[in-house]
Amino acid sequence: MALVTLADILKDARKRNYAVGGFNVFNFETLGAVVEVAEELKTPLVLGIAERLFKFVDVDTLAAAMLKAAQKSSVPIALHLDHGHTYEGLMKAIRWGFTSVMYDGSALPLEENIKRTKDITRIAHSLGLSVEGELGYIGCLEGIEASASAVSQPEMAAEFVQRTRIDALAVGIGHNHGNVREMPTLNYSKLGELYNAVHVPLVMHGGSRMHKDEYRLVINSGIAKINIATDMSMVATETLKSELAKNPASNYISLMAVVKKGVKDSVRKYMLSFDCISKAI
Repeated sequence: MALVTLADILKDARKRNYAVGGFNVFNFETLGAVVEVAEELKTPLVLGIAERLFKFVDVDTLAAAMLKAAQKSSVPIALHLDHGHTYEGLMKAIRWGFTSVMYDGSALPLEENIKRTKDITRIAHSLGLSVEGELGYIGCLEGIEASASAVSQPEMAAEFVQRTRIDALAVGIGHNHGNVREMPTLNYSKLGELYNAVHVPLVMHGGSRMHKDEYRLVINSGIAKINIATDMSMVATETLKSELAKNPASNYISLMAVVKKGVKDSVRKYMLSFDCISKAI
């Protein structure tokens, strides 16, 4: 199956009313886990890495492996830079052969966010790549939650999409990135208003550990991609701790296999909840 753009994948997701998982990987074990489950379940996939991880991993090597895995895969895969904040990071992803980039200017004043996102979109579109933008602050890592005032507004979203010409929009509806203290209360009515106001697929960041019925509600309200990132890291950590408690003398090679299986089990549950199974057929 061909390496595809984010726009291609999300167009089908909206047409057939399902969500694609946007899974961020951070090493070879998580890369293999995500791609193998996608192939097993025959689901389209957005395979990503966040710019903030560049300082922790050998991104040039990992990006090359991601590209190879996507090219060999039996399912459609978009390679995606998640939460790109710098021109340098975005250009790296383009040089690696990624088919999609996200520019996250959500912390900037609106006009500056529009200007920078528009510039990135112009470059990406000239190369046949897709762009995701973000509007409305989404709570960040380390338990700092979004406030009610951070919810994206429909009129502003419509202007943002029209002026930037992005292919997908990440919106804030009261949810959070990362490992938060408690599950947020989502503003479903506002999400429906946002979907009616714009003409591009919507993206939900911080989509971990929701109930299957909640995923169906956000999909019905226009969400076409649900990002899973921090939870994969948490699952890997929890699996590692559990295995070491049972088998303290485990060697590293066996631990890698156990962690990969734990991540695969988690990814499988998410994909089943997103109703994207067999959509790659």
